[in-house]
Amino acid sequence: MEHASPAPHLVKGLHQIVNDLGQTPNSVHSGLSGVVCGETELFGCRNGRVEYCGADVGDLCAEGCFESVIWLLLKGSAADPDELADISTILAESAVVDQPVGETIATVPLQTRPLDLFPLSIALLSCFDPTPGDRSLEASRSQFWRVMAQLPVLLHVAFGGRLEEGRARSCDESKTLSYAGRLLQILRDDNCEPTPVEEQAMNAVMICQCMTEMRPACFSARFFGSAVNDIVAALKAASSMFVSQLRNDPFAWSSARLKSFRSPDHADRWWKSRQPKGMPFGFHREDEEDHRVAILRQQSRELLGSLDSIVMESSAARLECLLAREGLFPTTDWAAARTLTLLNVPEDRISLAIGIARMVGWAAQAIEQHTSGIQLLPSLRYVGSEPESV
Repeated sequence: MEHASPAPHLVKGLHQIVNDLGQTPNSVHSGLSGVVCGETELFGCRNGRVEYCGADVGDLCAEGCFESVIWLLLKGSAADPDELADISTILAESAVVDQPVGETIATVPLQTRPLDLFPLSIALLSCFDPTPGDRSLEASRSQFWRVMAQLPVLLHVAFGGRLEEGRARSCDESKTLSYAGRLLQILRDDNCEPTPVEEQAMNAVMICQCMTEMRPACFSARFFGSAVNDIVAALKAASSMFVSQLRNDPFAWSSARLKSFRSPDHADRWWKSRQPKGMPFGFHREDEEDHRVAILRQQSRELLGSLDSIVMESSAARLECLLAREGLFPTTDWAAARTLTLLNVPEDRISLAIGIARMVGWAAQAIEQHTSGIQLLPSLRYVGSEPESV
């Protein structure tokens, strides 16, 4: 599809803005056409490990609790056992939506792309929030907890599911499941409660995906955090940016491609047939592999309970070996798509799971930007582009 060239005065104005913007010495790449913004303490790499607020992601995944990571990123410190029990209870008890909002989302055509329901659902839930006038930081955090709890329930209705007293019917008896386990059950829409191994893998995916390097959606969240004290406003902006980038959904493409391989040799032939085009998504040139990829690779290998899953995982391994010879390593996005495919999440809902996980990072970015008291715009500069940063 061809697009008209931008007006010359618009291009000139944008170049002037870029040239006038200041430069921050200690900065983090945003992935938004090379925009750079201020340093964050939420995400870091040290000695080959990835850390959230100083906590090793490997340890967080081993504990297998996405709820504890939500607390860590929003509060900046680890939850003690009582706090973790409280927030897990709040998330479970808040997973109920009012009848009007359920009826509203139910009017959306069933053929609507699941990912397009993402920003719409966040906006609807904000309209029905019980404390619309309170914009204190603590109230904003509480509103975020409610949106996180209610979002899977609203999606359940959008997928054609029914409610019982405001709760997702398929999860009514699954009171022992974690947040990630309940989300997995709703996304699969098969009325089958996830096994402990599946629930553990889903928790690992959510943890590994909830915080990224500065991507366009993260930048959007930080921009709103610098202007208003409203986490949900930041979520609306970030989710809209995320969805806009995924018109041609690379997560769905990765899942479909992995399921299409009939054997590792088939994956080998497919890759050789593409050369020299390269891999369109999921691999990049780095000195070493992201630690989270290894975590999710191990989770994937715990899910090999059928011949199809064994073929798919062995094909993915062959593909990774072939690309590694050329200095290309899998990204966390590729690893998450593989694990979610093995968890039988439909192709067109994988990116939705990724977006819900990243809501936590977006909220944390907005809070950090707001509490720092730093206006974001003076810290930007143009350095290039990364088309694959989603």
